[in-house]
Formats: sequence, structure tokens, C-alpha cells
Amino acid sequence: MRCSEVSPYLYVRDAAAALDFYRIAFDAVEDTRTTEDDGRIGHARFTLGDTVCFVADEKPEIGARAPSGDGGTSVALVLRVADADATVARAVAAGATIERGVTEQPGGERRGWVVDPFGHRWAIDSHVVEVTEEELRERTR
Repeated sequence: MRCSEVSPYLYVRDAAAALDFYRIAFDAVEDTRTTEDDGRIGHARFTLGDTVCFVADEKPEIGARAPSGDGGTSVALVLRVADADATVARAVAAGATIERGVTEQPGGERRGWVVDPFGHRWAIDSHVVEVTEEELRERTR
């Protein structure tokens, strides 16, 4: 079997606010939203470019929890954009915190790390220059 796509499914403590943040910070487009009887968003689909993503309010009763309040999360998402500097700035203006500022990477990218207001870590990445295998070896020495 060959996988054709992997989509992140994010659990947060306020899915409606998360959808707003992803729209403002990353130009996400909300496709669908289902609200449960208790008012929680049970399932929402949004797209980032060509990538399908999902978000829902956390459901501790089934083990689906948002990242811990102490900054703990076991997953980071990598978002490839045209301009990492501008996207990081927009994410911070929308409420993200900078974990690591945007810097040049050995592989020819500019990358910065932010944590969204819901505890998820994002690597914001722009490809800026082609690097050969030889150049990469030299750069990482």
C-alpha cells in the first residue's frame, strides 16, 4: 500500500478561535464545520494551500486532548510558504509566539518556529536557494 496523503487532525481548547487564527495567520480556508449539541466543534475541515487539515475541540472523554498548557506537544507541523519572514510576522500578529526566529538553514531554506495560541508548533519554511548534496555536506560541517 502506498499512502497518497497525510492530513493533520488538531485538537484544541477553542476550535472556533483556532479556525480564525489559521485563516488570519496562514490564509487557511474553512471548508466544513460540525457543531455538537454541547456547542463544541466536533469536526472542521480547512485547507492550507493544497493540504487538507482538520480541527476539533478537545474530547478528553475519548482521549483526544489539546496540547498541554505547559508547552508540551509531540507533533510539529511544517508549513512551506513563499515568504517565511512575512508569514511568521503575520502569525505573531495573530497571536502566535516565536519559538525560534527565522534563519537561513543549511538546506537552502529560511525557517522560523512559532507556537500557535492553541499549543501547536509550526515550522514556517521558505525555499530560497538550491543546494547540492556537496554544498549541504559543507554547510553542515
